[in-house]
Amino acid sequence: MNILLTENQYIRLIKEYKEENFKSAVYFDSLYGTKLSHQYDFGPNLTSDDVWDIWVECRNGGDCTKMRELMANLQQYFPFYDVSKLDGEKRAEIIMGMASEYNPSDIISFSVYGITYEHNVEQKRLQKQLPPEIVYNIRWVLSQDSIQQIRNKFGINEI
Repeated sequence: MNILLTENQYIRLIKEYKEENFKSAVYFDSLYGTKLSHQYDFGPNLTSDDVWDIWVECRNGGDCTKMRELMANLQQYFPFYDVSKLDGEKRAEIIMGMASEYNPSDIISFSVYGITYEHNVEQKRLQKQLPPEIVYNIRWVLSQDSIQQIRNKFGINEI
């Protein structure tokens, strides 16, 4: 079946599309009873989804005023690391991690220390010890703290 759209309908659909903020750590917590996610306080009028939308708008070439404000005040929202010496890219990565509700250790590991999945040997080792359905639901880069929490939760004793 083919559906024909006019150009105006297509443009309206694209403009109305809202990119979902899939919070993989929150989802993992809900499935397995872990406490790997973290909710951040962005002030009385902003939720993590609002922050996600601000980031998406800026990333897509829209207004970046609110994103710059978040980056300027990042230490207030993320007191777990001295962000004063971080460049804008690292600050933006931290804000993305906060909007996705990753815990501070995971954010610092990825955003500050640059640990990626490709180089996270401990995460790959952990995933070999877990059932595939659990591995499938680990959709972010884990810090050593999160790896240890998952080992404890699922009774994996190997270091």
